[in-house]
Amino acid sequence: MISTEELLDAIKGRVLLGESMKEHTALKVGGSADFYVDPLDRDDLCRALSFFEERNLPYTLIGRGTNLVVHDDGIRGAVIVTSRALGNYTIKKNILTCSAGVPLPVIAEKTFSLSLGGLEMLQGIPGTIGGAVAMNAGAYGQEMSGVVSWVEIFENGKPRVISAEDIRFGYRYSSLGESVILGSGMKLEKLSTAEHGRRSQLRREAFEKRALSQPLSWPNAGSVFRNPRPEENPSGLSAGQMIDACGLKGTCKGGAMISQEHANIIINTGEAASADVMELICLAKEHVRKMFGVSLELEVKLLGYEKTLC
Repeated sequence: MISTEELLDAIKGRVLLGESMKEHTALKVGGSADFYVDPLDRDDLCRALSFFEERNLPYTLIGRGTNLVVHDDGIRGAVIVTSRALGNYTIKKNILTCSAGVPLPVIAEKTFSLSLGGLEMLQGIPGTIGGAVAMNAGAYGQEMSGVVSWVEIFENGKPRVISAEDIRFGYRYSSLGESVILGSGMKLEKLSTAEHGRRSQLRREAFEKRALSQPLSWPNAGSVFRNPRPEENPSGLSAGQMIDACGLKGTCKGGAMISQEHANIIINTGEAASADVMELICLAKEHVRKMFGVSLELEVKLLGYEKTLC
């Protein structure tokens, strides 16, 4: 174990003990982290990572907590948040250099306002650049893999740059796995006035559709399951459509509910526990498996769980 004084001496930023993760996740569920570390800047973040790695102590890196389900018993070790430490970006001509903690909606809006294309359709995805790159986030025909040139990770106590050619990207997947991402470089497309206008209309239509089809006013972690790969899904239906076909919209467990608006989203109606959310996850997986023969894979990330319970 480590002493609080030792940790405070090593890190300039904020360190909290027994911090509830409900306050740091969009779904508003989960227990406490042993240590909640909010580094001051990039160097402070690297010191924090080295501090825990050198002592062989567990840590979990998070961004905005938008796609997390945290166990009711919390997370052992440290939770290190990137938002403040990795919150910088620069844009030169059509080249974006972006730290991992920058919110994806912010950078999607900013680059499109400069008539740069490639990220504009991703503005409705609420996570950070680091998380978006790691999972190859995408929407409406755009994916992070379409713009990423390189990714900087923290490995063996120091930063290292990986070329996009050395990263395998797939549907909601990258070979970066659990790598600690510090930032990324992206090459965007310079848009003509006419093309910018056309894409502006597409964005408006997409965001209006999203507002009508998703429960934006309730705490949630976004899409719970990835859409199955075509070769694994003869029905051709999305995860949400299959869950809906099973008649599960509106199903409640404790304070959690499968959304009436979008069956692939679980909302917190007030006082949901992580256990309530997991019951609905397992229920949806079981029903879809029985009706369609498809094993749904999680898109949300489970923290504090040793393994998926179903």
